[in-house]
Amino acid sequence: MPEQVLTGRAVAFDPATHGFAFPNAFVNEVLTLPNGARITTAGRCGGMAYAALDYFLAGQPVPTWRSDLWTPSRVPPDSHWLAQLFTQRLRDSFFTGSAAKFVTWSMHSDDETWVFKGVTRWTKEEELPRLIASIDAGQPVVLGLVVARNLAAVGDNHQVIAYGYEQDRATGRTTVLIHDSNTPRKPVTLTSEADQHDWTASNGHAWRGFFLQDYTPRRPRVLTKKAPDGKDRVSTGDTVKLSHVWTGLTLHSHDLPYTHPGSDGLQQVTCFGGSDDNDRWLLVGTAGTPAGTDLRDGSVVRLRHVSTGRWLRSSAGVQSPLSHQQQVSASDTADAAADWRVEVVDARPWTAGARVRLVHVATDVALHSHRASDPRLTAHQQEVTGYRKRDVNDWWTVLELS
Repeated sequence: MPEQVLTGRAVAFDPATHGFAFPNAFVNEVLTLPNGARITTAGRCGGMAYAALDYFLAGQPVPTWRSDLWTPSRVPPDSHWLAQLFTQRLRDSFFTGSAAKFVTWSMHSDDETWVFKGVTRWTKEEELPRLIASIDAGQPVVLGLVVARNLAAVGDNHQVIAYGYEQDRATGRTTVLIHDSNTPRKPVTLTSEADQHDWTASNGHAWRGFFLQDYTPRRPRVLTKKAPDGKDRVSTGDTVKLSHVWTGLTLHSHDLPYTHPGSDGLQQVTCFGGSDDNDRWLLVGTAGTPAGTDLRDGSVVRLRHVSTGRWLRSSAGVQSPLSHQQQVSASDTADAAADWRVEVVDARPWTAGARVRLVHVATDVALHSHRASDPRLTAHQQEVTGYRKRDVNDWWTVLELS
């Protein structure tokens, strides 16, 4: 039989499924490498690559939040646990032995010298065989992509996930399949011909070379394994988990009363950084609205806590424990104090991917949360309040829908 011209392999990583649904549009981070060099990065590409690989290797779904939740920035703010995860994993990626190559390769020529092979040969003779061996073993890898030619431009280098390759033995062309956080949820390729010094990316960039980054997996946070389609309509009779858009934590209640001075002693309502049945709320229509009625901007709804059967409510004149805004609690009574008006961005129907505000009908405060907690007054969880003004901390989105 004639020798096969094309060889290659890819692991089951799929950028459309295993990558995050928003671009790497973060504000630059200043980091210090193990050798003392300081880097201003172009976003948090390394953190996004490490985190995506964490979820993939753990067999867990990545969070499916889309960029329009955080318009105009398009990325979760620094108050959001996911943005904080990317920052931590970015730092992890730089506190590795391999990260020094971002500096050393940026200072070396593409071509070999009397002493060094140069970036081209280092990539094709040393790093590419390591990449192929890893993919053949079923293991995707994080690549450091180098474009800089001096220390001042080190932050222009990049980090991606490689999950496949193809080689044409007849022409010497090599193609590497990558997930690039700058091109979310779309496959990108790196290609180099046999006599080509650099690597051409299908999303319009050219890279001098690449190296495999040291990577140690970290157990990812999983708030749901049943993320809805963003276009799914939300209706009365649905059970939902609601995610706080600006911190990523989940609306929660538990069978503990408020005990702070001036409280009404009703059941605490908080935002929770984990996942359990205390995050589930049943949407109930008012004035005889039947189950199955689609909700939209202006609809009035009640939220019944599934685990305890109590109703989300608020009362004028009762202060929250930490910020002294209006207290939000859960009680056995389904009355006017349990009515909430839905406000949807752009006055649309309420869909699972929409950004919504819940406004207390009787007092006009918005359901609100912020990064404040107390071990005794909120059980170490994030305070939820009714806020008379309006700001970004009033926004919620559906995390789970059933």
